[in-house]
Amino acid sequence: MHRLFWKFFLSFWITLILFSAVVMLSASAYIDHLNKQQNVPGRLNRISQEYASAQAKADVSGIDGLSDWARKIDHQDLVPVLVIDAAGRDILGRVVSPSLLAHLRRREQHQGESDAPRRPLIRMADGAQYRLMPDFQSVTIGRFLSRPRVITVPLLAATLIAALVCFFLARYLVAPIERLQRAAQDYAGGNFNERVTPSLGNRRDEIVDLARALDNMAERLDTLISSQRHFLRDVSHELRSPLARVQAALGLVRQRTGDTITLELDRIERETECLNDLIGQILSLSRLETGMHTPICESIDLVQLVQIVVEDARLEAYVKGCTIDLAVPDSVTVDGDPALLHSAVENVLRNAIRHTANETSVMVTLNQAGSGSDCIIQVEDHGSGVPEAMLHTIFEPFVRVGEARDRASGGYGLGLAIAARAIQLHRGEVTAVNRRTGGLAVVLRLPARRRSTDQTVSIV
Repeated sequence: MHRLFWKFFLSFWITLILFSAVVMLSASAYIDHLNKQQNVPGRLNRISQEYASAQAKADVSGIDGLSDWARKIDHQDLVPVLVIDAAGRDILGRVVSPSLLAHLRRREQHQGESDAPRRPLIRMADGAQYRLMPDFQSVTIGRFLSRPRVITVPLLAATLIAALVCFFLARYLVAPIERLQRAAQDYAGGNFNERVTPSLGNRRDEIVDLARALDNMAERLDTLISSQRHFLRDVSHELRSPLARVQAALGLVRQRTGDTITLELDRIERETECLNDLIGQILSLSRLETGMHTPICESIDLVQLVQIVVEDARLEAYVKGCTIDLAVPDSVTVDGDPALLHSAVENVLRNAIRHTANETSVMVTLNQAGSGSDCIIQVEDHGSGVPEAMLHTIFEPFVRVGEARDRASGGYGLGLAIAARAIQLHRGEVTAVNRRTGGLAVVLRLPARRRSTDQTVSIV
């Protein structure tokens, strides 16, 4: 009985039962109330009020006024009141049952008895006389439901009860699903520390089973990703030592052999430098992802930082046969870690230089829409662009658009990943879009510097 199916079934079933019960009980109570009015004191009081109202209408408007009064009572009240003339016909043409006529005749015969309630006559100006008779036999469920004034209160009560039951049922079902959604979003963002099952209390249904499976998946993924990161970090550290010995041995060989094998030694030296660069990038990424790098937070002149990065990269661009165009405002200041931001901009710019076509330019722009707005650094190249399906994955480690192209250009698929992690540590974001005229545009968005009156917030 604790499964989700039975909770749905029983909850809706009970809601319908309660709704129907409230309507039926309300109708029954109202009909009982009308039946009690047939007691002598209550009936006499009601008859007196009805006759007084009917006589007033008849005195003012005659037969038309009496007809209007009869229609109004028939529309409002559950029990119709017949207006019967001397011939036994209703003034509105409604059917008068034989039993009601027989009852009326018996009452006329007993008018002289002192204990019998008297029904005064409605007297018209032309001498015609009419009697008022409540027709309880005409009270039906259809008539009950068709009278808004009668049905409003029980319907409102039933609707309110049903709404409360459905509200708590919906809240009971939706609250854990919202909790699962937030946890899934945390997992998608790389935070695998969230656990859903403890927050669900003593529930025992399919939602708890799903939460438990999600927690197990998160724990497993966290273990695997942590193992992978530690493995890369440990391997990189272990490779650094033999690589240093290879470079030292290479220097000794150069001294002893002279220029006899210069080409071979140059090739070995280039390969060891590439390997050393790869290990350095892996270690940088590992420090960013595992939190080993503790960022600092200080005021940074972003214009000056971008200019320094561009100047350092101009030689690499010259070798590639391209140029770098720079467009920056007079001053843009942000709070952050200078080393991390320098690394982020440098990696994005070097990636653009590697993939832009020869004899083209790489455009670097820095702008801020206004005071308090985000700072945007955009780097555009004139390369072949990136497939649309990979625009979101190129910031993951070791992701390459083209294996042969990246090897030829010296890329390892780590530069953009390092840039993305560095910007994310500053509560910013990195996106990539294909340019309409060809090439790729990488956008680094950084939050604006907080005012001096604001509380200083550390980088996360």
